[in-house]
Amino acid sequence: MGVVVPIVLFLALAALVLIAPRADAYRARHRSRAIVRELATGHDFRARPDFALGRLPLAGPPFHYGTARTLSEQASGAVDGLTVTVAGYSCRDNGSTHGYGLALVSLPEPSARIEVRHEPAFHSTLVVEPVPGGRVHTGVAPFDARYEVYVSDSHGKRTGLSVADTEALLAGPEPFSWRVHGRDVMLWRPDGWSSAGELLSSVRVTVSVLRPDRDAMTTVRAERPDR
Repeated sequence: MGVVVPIVLFLALAALVLIAPRADAYRARHRSRAIVRELATGHDFRARPDFALGRLPLAGPPFHYGTARTLSEQASGAVDGLTVTVAGYSCRDNGSTHGYGLALVSLPEPSARIEVRHEPAFHSTLVVEPVPGGRVHTGVAPFDARYEVYVSDSHGKRTGLSVADTEALLAGPEPFSWRVHGRDVMLWRPDGWSSAGELLSSVRVTVSVLRPDRDAMTTVRAERPDR
């Protein structure tokens, strides 16, 4: 018995050392897999294994660190007429694997540069978080305490977000980060979203911020249908 206990403790410690660095990535991949199943069965998304890292705007978080960068569970579908591609993303840093949920929205026309960050993609003193220029404050204290906003016209005092926009982003139960690259809008969240519904809500609120006129017209048509 005196020999068995140390052996069991050693094996438990070894298992912890091997499993712990991969736990976050496993959880993120499990969420991505579940979300793709929900999107496929309820929203007509289709698997898209050919969608590779080269198709993503890689400048900035969460792609600014790590090695062995990998996409998984890629799938595409339409959300309110816009093409949306979702995927799980993982990378390795300092012996640990880190996972994220991604969503790429394709706009019909380019949009002005804006980036909204909820938190650092990876908390580590060894990884430098790239910070773009153009930091602005919306003037909405709860929002500015939770998010950082960067725009292309900070000198013109354009925050890129109205009070209604900040309220819509704050109303979501799952905070996320996003940025615009021309016609591409990329959303990301450490460990991924908890469900397909939360991911789609994040996509819709981001599109409503970027295309307010389109959403207003959609609302008018819904309230006053053509006769």
